[in-house]
Amino acid sequence: MKVRLVSSIAVACCIAYPWQWLAAAEEIKYPSPDGRFALRITQSKDDEYHPTVELIEKHSGTVSVTLHSGQEDTDLFDASEAVLVWSADSKRVAYGFRANPPGARVVERGVLVCFWNGSGFDKVFLPENLPSPRIKFPKGKEGNVKPYGGGVTPLRWLKSGELELTSEDMMLSRDDGESYTGVVRFTISFDAKHKASVKNVGKTKTEVEE
Repeated sequence: MKVRLVSSIAVACCIAYPWQWLAAAEEIKYPSPDGRFALRITQSKDDEYHPTVELIEKHSGTVSVTLHSGQEDTDLFDASEAVLVWSADSKRVAYGFRANPPGARVVERGVLVCFWNGSGFDKVFLPENLPSPRIKFPKGKEGNVKPYGGGVTPLRWLKSGELELTSEDMMLSRDDGESYTGVVRFTISFDAKHKASVKNVGKTKTEVEE
């Protein structure tokens, strides 16, 4: 009888107060190599562009670090493009995200790095002036251009402990109507105190689309 009573109460609460059951949607993805941690995205049904993004312990749901706070961040944020790149030992992780509102014509991407400190993850911010690609335009086509956006995206952790990223920039030339996308790869190194600095910068590759 007690089991039936509890079940009846639960069903009644779900019918009477559906918003308490459907107030937020959770998505857990990008588990760490050791299976201990993962990315959790919590989105309100009424405000999908102010999500909370956290690194959690999978088995307990304990929050190790909050990457975006839906309650504190006032800027619009689309979590669908969030990505994690883990190191092999699961003690370093790079969080890639779209840094401007959804629907914006100019895309901006950013990266935040976190290091395991024994009980949680500490945030490490990358240098402000990161390498940017130098797009190669045909002669006479570089003057009248319109930016479409870009930014940095994490690729992988190297055995040396450095983080490899790409920096992308896209421009539309009004002279020929073609889109020029410049991409350059570079690495970030971290000292004993996790201070980040640019290490190696490759050559820009330019792609052209009509």
